[in-house]
Formats: sequence, structure tokens, C-alpha cells
Amino acid sequence: MKIHFLFRWLIILIQTLNHLVDQHEVKRLWITTHSVLKIFQTLAILEIFHCAVGIVPSSAVLTAFQVFSRVFILWPVLNRFPDSQASIGYPMLLIAWSVTEIIRYSYYFLNILSCVPETLTFLRYTLFIGLYPLGVTGELLCAYAGLPEAAKSRPFSVKMPNLVNFTFDFYYALIVIMFLYIPIFPQLYLHMFAQRRKILGGGSKKMD
Repeated sequence: MKIHFLFRWLIILIQTLNHLVDQHEVKRLWITTHSVLKIFQTLAILEIFHCAVGIVPSSAVLTAFQVFSRVFILWPVLNRFPDSQASIGYPMLLIAWSVTEIIRYSYYFLNILSCVPETLTFLRYTLFIGLYPLGVTGELLCAYAGLPEAAKSRPFSVKMPNLVNFTFDFYYALIVIMFLYIPIFPQLYLHMFAQRRKILGGGSKKMD
């Protein structure tokens, strides 16, 4: 399964780079990549349960935050708003997500075989320094690009009155989630630095 996901994310990275090199534009990148991206990023939800039961030796809480942010940007935002699909944030998050997952699944697969090279370990716990901010910035840019349409069409919103006496406005929910990146991102980022010190500094070999 891990090698299967590895090759799928490799396909997404190749599609992204090939489109950017050949077309020199972002607007149609969504059309090129969305099918495979939707399948494999959505399937990543299973990883939360894998972490929770110990199948994958990673933090369930950290994985849940990462998966939630990606799935939220993918389905309610990118899948709904063309302006988000055309945002410069889209290739940014594609590159960050795919490179991260290619390295991570390579690490997991070779770890099963007990033959992880030191170079791969170094990359796994070093490239996040640039890739994590790149991906988060891309996600926020895509969310920001979708705000005007969200304000206009109010998708997924529930208005009063209704039978359950409940109201929900997706536009404001999107804004709140964007602001939640401010307190959450630094904590996750610093956690990764702590893991880097443990692994590259000769500490525990637990993966995150």
C-alpha cells in the first residue's frame, strides 16, 4: 500500500511540473491533476485511524490536523471555487504535498525493509523546513482566492428559520479556519523541529 501511494504522489508531482513547464500557466492545472489528487488525498483520512491504532508509528493528532487542513482545502474550497483553482497557491500546495508524501512513503517503505539510507532520513526531517511553510501558504492563498465567491454564493450554508433551529455560514467558517492557522501552524512546525532533533541528533527512531 505504501509503495502504491508513493507512485501516485509521484504521478501528481510529474503532472504538476510537466504542466507548469509546458503550459506556463496555472488556470488549467486543476483539470490536469484533480482526479488523482482527490482520490489519494481523501484516502489519507484512513491514516488518522492507522496512527490511532498503531499501524503507522506517527502522531495521530498531528496527522489529523494535517489531513483535515488538506481535505478541507481540497473539497469545500478547491473543488467548489474556480478562483481557488487558478490561484498561485494551488501549484505551491501541490508541490509541497507531493514532495512531502513521496519522501514520507519512501521512508516508510524502506523502513519496513530495514534499509533506510541516511540521506533519506535527513531529507525526511529537513525538507519540511521549506515544504511545510510552502504548503500552508498555498492552502491559505487558495482559501483567500475563494472568499469572494463564498461571500456571493454562500455554499453549504444553512439559514434560519429551519426545523432544527440551526444556522451555519460557510463564508465566515472559512475565515475562522484561515485564522486558526495562526495558532496551530507554529505548534506543528515546532513539533517537527523537535522530531528532527530527536532523529538526526541520535534520539528515538520513532517516525512522525
